[in-house]
Amino acid sequence: MDFINSIKQKLKEFWETKSKAQKIRLGLSAAIVVLVVAILGYFVTRPNYVPLYSNLDEKDAGEIVKKLDDMKIPYRLTDGGRTILTDAKDVYKVRLELAREGLPKGGQIGFSDIFGKTRLGITEWEKQIQYTQALQGELARTIEEMEQVEAARVHIVQPQKSLFIEPDGQKEPSAAVFLKMKPGKELTEEETRGIINLIAHSVEGLKPENITIVDEYGRILSNIPLSEEGNTKEVVNAQLAIQENFQKQLQSSVQSLLEQIFGPGNVAVRVNVQLDFDKKTVENRSFAPSNPELNEGLLRSVQELREHFSGQGNIPQGEPGAGTNIGTYQQQNAEGASDYQKTEVIRNYELNESRENIVVAPGAVKKLTVSVVINRDLTEDEKNKIVALVGNAVGYDIQRDQITVEGMAFDTQLADMLSRQLSEEARNRRRQQVIVFVGILLCAAILTIIYRTMLRRKRQLEETKLAQQLAEAQQAASVEIDENEQMFKNIERLARQRPEEVAKIIRTWLNED
Repeated sequence: MDFINSIKQKLKEFWETKSKAQKIRLGLSAAIVVLVVAILGYFVTRPNYVPLYSNLDEKDAGEIVKKLDDMKIPYRLTDGGRTILTDAKDVYKVRLELAREGLPKGGQIGFSDIFGKTRLGITEWEKQIQYTQALQGELARTIEEMEQVEAARVHIVQPQKSLFIEPDGQKEPSAAVFLKMKPGKELTEEETRGIINLIAHSVEGLKPENITIVDEYGRILSNIPLSEEGNTKEVVNAQLAIQENFQKQLQSSVQSLLEQIFGPGNVAVRVNVQLDFDKKTVENRSFAPSNPELNEGLLRSVQELREHFSGQGNIPQGEPGAGTNIGTYQQQNAEGASDYQKTEVIRNYELNESRENIVVAPGAVKKLTVSVVINRDLTEDEKNKIVALVGNAVGYDIQRDQITVEGMAFDTQLADMLSRQLSEEARNRRRQQVIVFVGILLCAAILTIIYRTMLRRKRQLEETKLAQQLAEAQQAASVEIDENEQMFKNIERLARQRPEEVAKIIRTWLNED
């Protein structure tokens, strides 16, 4: 308490010692300090509102606002109520809490909403409507997960089944999709085909051709081939690109080979390739005996027939049956006995069978044509050598390909003119560079001369000023010396005139010391 009283007393004394003007300045300074502290405290402690959700559906926004009111969390609404702002320190906590409640729903009804609101007395028609709405909502949410899509709406039309209409007369299901793309984003054909297949496989009986996709500008995005096999344009473009790349590789190979012999610019090569993109499957079947030495195969089955007859009489002949037995009795031979034997063996052998299925990949060379022109006259022997070199470089097949080599002078007027122009431009650039370099050197030399001149003048001024100062100091010293000499002369004269008084003064000085 005494410490506080002492501080108050000192403040009071300090305040009373100040003038009126000083008191006013102190009061204004204190007020400014308090105001600055209050403003800083306001900006530091005020909530930093950041977007919690944006581009919300009105239904979702209403449910989120109600939930925030129940949680007693401060918020603000912007963008006509479509954007909700909340404190930055609470944004993640609030999002997790709302996600646990299934918010936001994106303005779509999902299966969770149907299962969570089951009621009694619902009809089959209402169940079908709810199921269709839930399916639409789930599909829209799935499509919105794509990076390019900002919002999606799906409309499914399922015809009502009837017992009195033949199946052929019933309409097929159809679907329409509305997509709002993010700024600067577009769907590729592959991504659009993926959306179509997603919806087609999610709705029973829905065919891909009955699905229509429209963007926010009213453009139809579903007018694309629905299968890779039907995408003839893409297949043809890919085949042409492969063929063109193959031609360029062969042409570059032949060009570099011949330019090493005849020099750069003296060879012109053009290659034309026809590739076979048909996919073929060849099946070969061959049969061979299992034992080639004996020319026998594997024993598959054996059929053996044996007949034996003993006794008197003739050998039974003819075919069995009444037509051959009636009226054909023969007389018995009583003089000797009869004996009949017959053996028949049938063997079936199995041959070894070998099957080979060969799949010929597309892209085989169907025909190859190479044209070579050399910038000089060629003999037949030189042409044959060049043909042999080029043939070995490109894999020449005499039954399939064709190579043509000719020697003739090139028309180099345009090339020479361009070369002269390039040379002239190069000389002009070098001339300009030299001029710029010389200009820079002259400027540097002039600046160096000016700097040295200014430095010399500065030194001269400093030397002149120093000389003046020395002269003034020397003059002051000479004046001081003259004054000292005059004082000594006066003392000497006074001592001679008044020796007693001078002695007293000197004695007084000595006593003082």
